[in-house]
Amino acid sequence: VDTGYKAIPPLTGEEIPVWAANFVLMEYGTGAVMAVPGHDQRDYEFASKYGLTIKPVILAADGSEPDLSEQALTEKGVLFNSGEFDGLAFEAAFNAIADKLAEKGVGERKVNYRLRDWGVSRQRYWGAPIPMVTLEDGTVLPSPDAQLPVILPADV
Repeated sequence: VDTGYKAIPPLTGEEIPVWAANFVLMEYGTGAVMAVPGHDQRDYEFASKYGLTIKPVILAADGSEPDLSEQALTEKGVLFNSGEFDGLAFEAAFNAIADKLAEKGVGERKVNYRLRDWGVSRQRYWGAPIPMVTLEDGTVLPSPDAQLPVILPADV
């Protein structure tokens, strides 16, 4: 759904439309994404369905402009249509763009490990050791420090 809002990326200054889409996962990351339909197949399909502009910014492996008439170019390559970052390979461009955003004070480098909640009992077939003891009166207490760490069998 076109929200009618526009975003202005800090490095290009070009207005881009803000859309709401059902394939953006609210429980994963920020719930907002920057679509790059020329180079991501899901974004390509969304843009094609709604008649959005598909601007290529990565050259094909042979150095030519990619043919985006049927699908996105998803390989990493050399940037073009990217202003001062034209001619940079993907890794160099990634770093140069991150540096430029930091220099302008509108971004910072951050590692996102994409960790999700997990059940501790699913880590080993006998479960993860949670060192607790049950006393004769039914009271449950953490194991004393002297009994830690819990050593699991190595031959299972």
